[in-house]
Amino acid sequence: MLNPASICNRQAGLSMVELLVALAIASGLLLLCTSLYLGSKASFRLNEDKRRLHQDGNYAMVLMERDLRQAGFGNLASAAPGAAPITDFILADGAPAQGLRGCEHGFVKPLGPGGKDFSCSTAPGMAAFEVRYRTDDYPDPASGAGVDCHGAGVASNAVPPGHPAYMLAPSVTIASNHYFAAVHAGSGASSLYCQGNGSNNAQPIVNNVEDMRLTYGVAAVGDTTPRQFLNATQVTALSDDQLQNWERVVSVSLCLQLHGEIQLATGPQRYVDCSGTARLAGDRRLRAVFKRVVTLRNRAAASLAPP
Repeated sequence: MLNPASICNRQAGLSMVELLVALAIASGLLLLCTSLYLGSKASFRLNEDKRRLHQDGNYAMVLMERDLRQAGFGNLASAAPGAAPITDFILADGAPAQGLRGCEHGFVKPLGPGGKDFSCSTAPGMAAFEVRYRTDDYPDPASGAGVDCHGAGVASNAVPPGHPAYMLAPSVTIASNHYFAAVHAGSGASSLYCQGNGSNNAQPIVNNVEDMRLTYGVAAVGDTTPRQFLNATQVTALSDDQLQNWERVVSVSLCLQLHGEIQLATGPQRYVDCSGTARLAGDRRLRAVFKRVVTLRNRAAASLAPP
């Protein structure tokens, strides 16, 4: 006769086969959960890198667009029939200031100790530009002046008493901002910088800049419709009068190309670069290309001067 206790023990236990099956099922579920977690984490990091890339690029484009639209801005001081209007966008001697200047290969030495050189470089490099405009009439309370691209106060210049703009105000504040891409010491990637005339040091706007190009829509003297599209070197070569050369620029095509911070893409990424060439990125970094065409609204008035 069977012992009831032994029957209960036999019914409560698991056989070796049952135990192995249970472990296999548990291992499969654990592997599935781990795979789902890792996949979700990788997808989150990829989407986060893409979001950050587009956020940084759009932010940089908005800053440059804003300044380009203000290029050459000045308050109207005099407007005679048949003559170009006179504004308070002037140099210290009363001569008209230059609102825009581009460099096809960047500036000679925009960073580093020992002085800076914002003349145009002839060595290979990304495009750069300088934009100037008269600041508004609401000065920064701390400095008593207008501000540059970083919010730093810009000193005012006295207006010559005989100039028509003297009737508007005895002084005028002109912001001058330099935008360029450069590699900072200790970093292997280029960053987009802005150097304003109210601060001593350039400040980075966005990192991981792979390319920046500008194309300028140039109108004939006395016209406001672009007739040719040139790079900065070609605009400079139009004539010996650089003020007139750059006043003929009525629009700017701006392109900025960024790459992701880390290698996240699961395979090669296809994209179209700033030159319009289809590319295949095999380094598993995301790419984003931002393009804008900016109309220089203050150039329309400047282009109305008779040829």
